[in-house]
Amino acid sequence: MIEPGDLLLRWVSEQGAGALSDVKQGAWWLAGARCPEVEPGAPGRWLRDAVSLALLDIDWRNRRWCAAPPVLTQLPQARGLAVLTGSRTAAFERRLEQTMEDSPVELFRVPSVRPPRDIPLPVSLIVQFNDEDELRAWTADLGVTYTPCFALQAAALLPPLEFGARGSTPEYGKPLEQYDLEIGEYQPVPRPQSDGLYRFKQREGKRVCQILRDGKWYETGHETGVYSALAFQSTDADVLRWLPEKDSGRERFGTLFVDWGYPLPDLHRRVAVMCSGLAPRINEPARNLAYDNVPKTVAMKIAESLRQSLGGNDD
Repeated sequence: MIEPGDLLLRWVSEQGAGALSDVKQGAWWLAGARCPEVEPGAPGRWLRDAVSLALLDIDWRNRRWCAAPPVLTQLPQARGLAVLTGSRTAAFERRLEQTMEDSPVELFRVPSVRPPRDIPLPVSLIVQFNDEDELRAWTADLGVTYTPCFALQAAALLPPLEFGARGSTPEYGKPLEQYDLEIGEYQPVPRPQSDGLYRFKQREGKRVCQILRDGKWYETGHETGVYSALAFQSTDADVLRWLPEKDSGRERFGTLFVDWGYPLPDLHRRVAVMCSGLAPRINEPARNLAYDNVPKTVAMKIAESLRQSLGGNDD
C-alpha cells in the first residue's frame, strides 16, 4: 500500500494545479482517513515542506498552487549523490521504474522523519552515481531537467531583504495581532504598539501580514515579515546558527539550525533543504529545525540575505 505522504504527492501531481483551499481540504481528508493523530495545522506544514522539497510551488498571496516539474540536481559535495525532485504522476513512476533497469545509477527512497501530529512526507528520491556524464544521460532518458547543483546556484542569487509595496492601514476597532519576536507568536493588541510585524483582516475578509515602520505600513509575507522585524530590532540573539561537521575534510559542511518562531522564507528554505534532499530535522527539546549538509558559504548567504548574523560560525 502506498504511504500517505506519497499518496498525497501522487494526488497533487495528477491534479497539476489548483486553489490552495482545495489542496488543504484534500490533505485534511487524507489525514483523517490515514493519520488519526494529526493536528489541525498539519496540512499547512505539509505544504510548506513540499515547497521546500521542490515538489510544489505555491503563490500564497493569490492562494494558488502548482506541481513543480521533475528536476534532478546534485547535492553539494555529497560524494556522488543527487536528488530527484518535482511531481510524481503514475506515468512518471512507470518511466522511473523502466529507466532503472540496467541503469548506471542507484536509486534510494529515503524518508524524512515527522512526528505523528504531522502528515508524513513523501520519500526523497536520492540518486547515487559514479560518472556525471552517465548521470546526464540517465536523466535525459527519464525525460527530466538536469541542473548541476541548485543549492549552490540559488544561494548566490538570494535577494536582499526589503519591504514590499505600501500597505493599507488596519481598520480601527478591528481585531489586530502583533508578532512577539521573543515567544514567536502573534498576540492580540488593541492598536499598533510599535514598529513590527502585524496581522489583520482586510475589508474583503482576507487575512494579511504587514510591517509597520516609522508610521508607514508595508506589505509582506509572514516569514519575510519576521526577518524584517528582526532586522530593525536591536537584539543580540542568533536565530540562525551553523555548526561544522567533525569528519576530516568536511569542515566546510555542517548543519544550519533555525530557531522555532523564525521560519525561513520559501526560497531560503528550499536552498537549505536542497543541500541534503531531505526535510529539516525537528529538534523539539532545543526548539529548532536542523538542515544537514549545508556548506558554510550557503549558510552565510542565507543569513546575509535575511540581514542576520550567523551564530556558531567560528573558524
